Amino acid sequence: MESGLVKFMSAQLKLNKRSGKSIFQFVLVLFILLYAVQVSLAGIFSYRDEKGVVHFTDDISNIPKQYRESKEGVRKHREGRGAHRADPAPPKPIELPGSFASHQEIQIPLIPVSGGNFLVDTVLDGRVKARLMLDTGASFITLTEEIGRKLGVATYSDSAELPFNTAGGEEWMPVIALSKVSIGTATTQLVEASINSHIKGIDGLLGMSFLGDFRFEIDRTNKLLTLKPSQKPAELAWEGKSGNWWKSRFEHYDATISSYSARAAFLQRRGHEKALNMQKTVDFYKTLRQKLTTRASISGLPVNFRSSQ
Repeated sequence: MESGLVKFMSAQLKLNKRSGKSIFQFVLVLFILLYAVQVSLAGIFSYRDEKGVVHFTDDISNIPKQYRESKEGVRKHREGRGAHRADPAPPKPIELPGSFASHQEIQIPLIPVSGGNFLVDTVLDGRVKARLMLDTGASFITLTEEIGRKLGVATYSDSAELPFNTAGGEEWMPVIALSKVSIGTATTQLVEASINSHIKGIDGLLGMSFLGDFRFEIDRTNKLLTLKPSQKPAELAWEGKSGNWWKSRFEHYDATISSYSARAAFLQRRGHEKALNMQKTVDFYKTLRQKLTTRASISGLPVNFRSSQ
């Protein structure tokens, strides 16, 4: 390139003499050519040392001679005009499915009533307010027929039902699934509930189908219910629930379907009047399991948490 430049300068000088152009024009052309050569040599260079480490520099003279003369040689990286020179960005970290769940405790004020009991303000399906009595001995949330009507629940003679032990003996009650139950900022989904026609004076009972999703404490002195996440600190979660929570929920549905299927077959053999209701309950839990499977797929839950095996 230098010999070509010298020839060009010589030719340009002769041309200037012939044409009478000023020396200023000659110097201007020379400056432009030198700038072009400088730009063509500018850039980012890289080489790999004997340890396999890749080094980057914007000055080729900084590269050791043995690497400049090696087979692999030096690699030049093009830069766009005005580009900012920077080290290559580090590789993105591998993203695991799920996220770290919040471990903030939620405190809910309790409303004292006679008998040493407490009521809790609850929102059902995001739209129906209910004041439920805290009952850790109840397996389900239990609602009055009035609250059921507000939720749009319609029960028929062949609805899904389960037998419950009451003060008056065994009683069959309709079972439903609440899409969402919220107390303060604590929310859980697909909550089993029953409808009881005999509850009066309150809207129902807050049982373990909701409370079982949390670790909870009841402070009777300060009238507070404290709800804590069930997962451990720094444990991955999907929809805010740990993998073990998902696995236990699948196990619950699978065990319930198996148990109620056997009971439905037994009642059918006996010609029991509630045999059809029990079969409807089996179908009810199969639907819940399918909805849980859909949620698991959307949230990216690993397969090993989706089986009860």
